[in-house]
Amino acid sequence: MDYEYYYNNARTRYYNACTEITNCENRLGGLNTQRQQKINQINQLNTEIKNGQDALEGVGQTIQSEEGLHDKILGVTNKTSEAAANYCGMIEASDVTSKNLDEVYGDETTNTKRTLDSILESLKTKKGTLETEIEELQSQLRTAEADLLDIDNKISSTQTSIQDWIRARSSASIDMEYYYRKMNEAV
Repeated sequence: MDYEYYYNNARTRYYNACTEITNCENRLGGLNTQRQQKINQINQLNTEIKNGQDALEGVGQTIQSEEGLHDKILGVTNKTSEAAANYCGMIEASDVTSKNLDEVYGDETTNTKRTLDSILESLKTKKGTLETEIEELQSQLRTAEADLLDIDNKISSTQTSIQDWIRARSSASIDMEYYYRKMNEAV
């Protein structure tokens, strides 16, 4: 029996196993780096989603108060009209030239109402934009979580490969030792 041939064959298996273990460990290091980067990305997306939802809630509350704001402006307009009527009544009793308070403050009230409507429309647009951004972030989050699962599966597979190659190396080492002893005995 040619023990040197079998010894060399076992040695080749041993070195191949060592090379594959190193390759797997390098791949595992890269996968662990990718995993950490993906976890950081997921954490960042969760933070952005939370911030977006908080902003959306604030905008939603402001928009819900639209009716109350319009009621308050209407109340100011009504009180201004009452004050104008009282003022006109007082002025008629004197020789002072009368000013109509509805005319004096009417433009200001109209401008205030127009500004309020503009702000509320802007908030409604912002709400739609926030909803779209949150949906996009949630989609990115789902993708990142799927990527993380894929990376975890690759890590598990690589760890299994390392264990397989360690067993192959150990087996080759035992064979090398056996055939080395047999070669020495044959001499």
